Amino acid sequence: MDVATQSGRALVSALALVLSIATITACAQAPARLTVPPGDYPDLTLAESKSPVQLLRNEAVSRIPEAVVLNTPSNIDGSQACLSASEDSDGVIRRWTSAVDVNLRLSEAPHTQAIVDGVLASFTDDGWVSQMVEGSKDDTEAYLLTNSAAGTASASLAKLRIEAIVAIDGASSFIRVEVTGPCVATDGADSAEVRDLSKL
Repeated sequence: MDVATQSGRALVSALALVLSIATITACAQAPARLTVPPGDYPDLTLAESKSPVQLLRNEAVSRIPEAVVLNTPSNIDGSQACLSASEDSDGVIRRWTSAVDVNLRLSEAPHTQAIVDGVLASFTDDGWVSQMVEGSKDDTEAYLLTNSAAGTASASLAKLRIEAIVAIDGASSFIRVEVTGPCVATDGADSAEVRDLSKL
């Protein structure tokens, strides 16, 4: 056997060894396929549902008259599990939630509900359906707005919740605006998909 043949066989053997190691490493690093709990979920990604949720939040805040607003703190954005841990231990089914509390000027505290009513009316005039739901306290109410005909599929599945919250002494108040997107299948609570979206 000549030197060239020996060298060629040695090279082939070395390449085969490298490929075997790479294959074993890839298999070891590949995440296990997560099980999607049974349910009827829209064919959307969490990323596709995020932007419409944030846009709807901004739209709702913009309908609060600027003259009555004291300030608007930073909004809260993130994904939440749709099912309990016993139903979905990996947090595969998630929805995007975006919320903000709009603080009103002190002189507007007595008119907080009237301001909310005005915002609600502007949405129902645009075809949204308003439903009274339980508020953040036992003796208060909030309003849930939906519109199945709103633009894209992700926008039509978003839900807008608005609540007037007045301090016990009636001296201050704010309007809570919260928008939730549809429950969709993800790669799980600890996945890069969910973590990266939370950074944006």
